[in-house]
This record gives sequence, C-alpha cells and structure tokens, in this order.
Amino acid sequence: MDCGGDFTDRLFSRVANFEGLKALDIGCGTGDIAFRLAELVGANGHVTAIDINRDALEVAKGRASDRDLKNINFKAESIEDLAQSEYKFDIVTCRRVLMYLPNQVESMRIVRNALKPNGRLLIQEHDATVMQSSVNLPLHAKARAWIWDTVKAEGANLGTGFDLYSILADAGFAHCEIMVEAVVETPAQTSQTVNIVRALIPRIVKAEVATEEEIQVETLENRLIAERKEKNATFVKELVFGAIAHNGN
Repeated sequence: MDCGGDFTDRLFSRVANFEGLKALDIGCGTGDIAFRLAELVGANGHVTAIDINRDALEVAKGRASDRDLKNINFKAESIEDLAQSEYKFDIVTCRRVLMYLPNQVESMRIVRNALKPNGRLLIQEHDATVMQSSVNLPLHAKARAWIWDTVKAEGANLGTGFDLYSILADAGFAHCEIMVEAVVETPAQTSQTVNIVRALIPRIVKAEVATEEEIQVETLENRLIAERKEKNATFVKELVFGAIAHNGN
C-alpha cells in the first residue's frame, strides 16, 4: 500500500505541540514514523518504537544511528506486551498495523491503557473496500488486486478504515476525530503502485496471487502510465483513514 507519508504529516499537524512528549510507535518497521516523532518531540522528549520483526528493528537501529538520533530506542515487543508494562505515554502512533490484528478492539484497549490520562492515539489505516474508479483501467485494477489480495491472504481486514471509529469507541477512546482521503493516480503522475508491487513481489508470489512473469515489474510503471494517459483518467486506488483519539473525557 501507499505509505501515505503526506497524509501522516497532515494527521500529525492536528497536534499543536509534540515538544518534550513521551511517544510510542507501534509496529515501527524500519523506523519512518519513529524518526519523525523523534524530530517532533525534540531533545527533551523520547520515543519508544516497538515491532515483532527483529530484522526490521535492526535496520531501524542502523538508520537511527546514521541520523545520530539519541532520543529513541527500539524494542522487540508486541501490543500484548504493553499490557504488562506500567510505563505510560503522552502519544501513541500506529500506522497500517491494526488491519493485521485479529482482535482489534481488545488491542486498542491495551493501547488506550498505555496512554497517560488525556493522552492521544494517532492511527492511520488504508481501506480497500472503496469502489474502484468507474473508468475501465484493467491493468490498474489488476495491480491493485495483486497488492490487496496478498494482504488479505496474510490475514488482514481490508475494511479496517471504515471500521476505525467504532473500533476506537468500543475500546473506550473519547473524542475520535476521523480524517479520510482518497489515494489517486492521475495521467501526469508517476505510479507509486509500482514501488509497492516491487516491494511486495516475494509476498505476492508466496501467496500465489501472481508470478513474477505475470507482473513484469520492470515495465509495469510505463504500462500503467500509458493506460492512464490513453484514457485521460484518474485511478482511485483506495482510501486512507486517520484518527486522533483521546484517552479521557
């Protein structure tokens, strides 16, 4: 899926001041969100970043060292591990993690309990249940299916975005503010889809969604752009949802 970095920045901008806060990034991967948080909280703040993928954590640690970030540490932990911790955070962030969790409400309840009173959760999820573009773009539809059929085969809930408000409310969060944007590709744009497909090829093949021969990734971007230009069409890939949820009244 599209990383949604610009959307993440807009979501974070809803928080007036991060300076000095204690933040937790759940499912940090190789560190993109954790690094952004480290910049925002500054030298007087601190970021804890957790993930169950130890290989990703090693990459993140190396990247943090390259950036000379002193206010961040990485841990091989899951959301369930948070239930055993007494440490509380001002801010918790979580991007494209909830869709993979089997018990979403209980997981978010654990996250809420990891927040200080009046602490905030900033969460981002992509949703693939939105209708595709009415314009006939068969290659785009196929590439989209390669991505989302793979994610579904891995156990993800593709409708988590639309369920986000109810999940957070059921977990006990208050004042849930929801943001939604469409992820689109126009005839004038390069295709982010290609980068995503390229990164996912091992998983696509493992899930038996498509073969490398079917994908032909080296020519995929040119073929996608040509299809959009031929139809002079904008392709709507998915929706990205964000929420700011408060632990308090």
